Amino acid sequence: MPDLHIRTFSGTDLPPVVALWNRALTRDPINTGRFVAWLFGDPDYRPEADSGFFVAVGGGELLGFLRAIVRHWPNDRLGLEPDDGWIAVMAVDPAHQKARIGTALLDAGLAYLRNAGRRRVWVCGNTGSAPGYIFPGVDKDAYPGAMALLKKSGFVVDHEPVAMAREVVDFDVNEFRRRAWATGADVEVSALTPDRVQDFLVFMADAFPGDWNIAARAKIKGGPLDEVLIATLAGRIVGYCQWEGEHFGPFGVAAEARNRRIGAKLFTEAVRRIREADGRTVWFNWADEDAARFYRSFGLHDTRRFAIMRKDL
Repeated sequence: MPDLHIRTFSGTDLPPVVALWNRALTRDPINTGRFVAWLFGDPDYRPEADSGFFVAVGGGELLGFLRAIVRHWPNDRLGLEPDDGWIAVMAVDPAHQKARIGTALLDAGLAYLRNAGRRRVWVCGNTGSAPGYIFPGVDKDAYPGAMALLKKSGFVVDHEPVAMAREVVDFDVNEFRRRAWATGADVEVSALTPDRVQDFLVFMADAFPGDWNIAARAKIKGGPLDEVLIATLAGRIVGYCQWEGEHFGPFGVAAEARNRRIGAKLFTEAVRRIREADGRTVWFNWADEDAARFYRSFGLHDTRRFAIMRKDL
């Protein structure tokens, strides 16, 4: 496209960007309020010439966009992760694909990340570090064109998480409890209480530094605490899970305590509480391979397949 121009996002681009998002990213619709919260409420977004949010304009129309991210806000104890950059989202108007618009946007994003001294780029995140998170990676089934473009540009698939779900109306709590408690009778599972919050934060910082720790703090700030379960062994916290409504996670067990079916205990108790609060399903967007095997044993099935992609600069 001869008159194609790549520039940074401005406030007047908001309506056409949201409209294009919904035309191009059909499995991931968004509204203006959610977009505003995602972008402008993100401490890693700087509304300046170096924002990393690029738009492609041609023929007087907005034809595509891409958001590249460097951290300005520390990822908990992982800090600013100065070697890493991220491309959180990219889209091209379906009516103008195969016109090298995606290539031009990707070139702009990679140049931005190189200029920021990044040595590695992730699409869209890596486990424990996914700034600007909307989805884990490229939906392999919905957006094959994006995968082809990224591979052509030198990206490789790092790993392939899945989104999962199941109805819980017929979730057999008693049977899953029986299995979970067949071993590890010395483990206790309970809701997080105010007097254990400090212990919980110490556990999170040691066992799961990064995005999960930040998510736990956000849950504590916004509540309710009874949507956080902790597993304790001799009074020491060794695992946890959290959820909101029917959306489950994050969820983790300390490495040294993974032989007592603590994960099974936590998940079963969480689903019991979700059902008692009138939940009909349990779902989440991101499970790596080992976690996916665990969830399948509880009857969850894959709903989406993603590719987390990586490129060394």
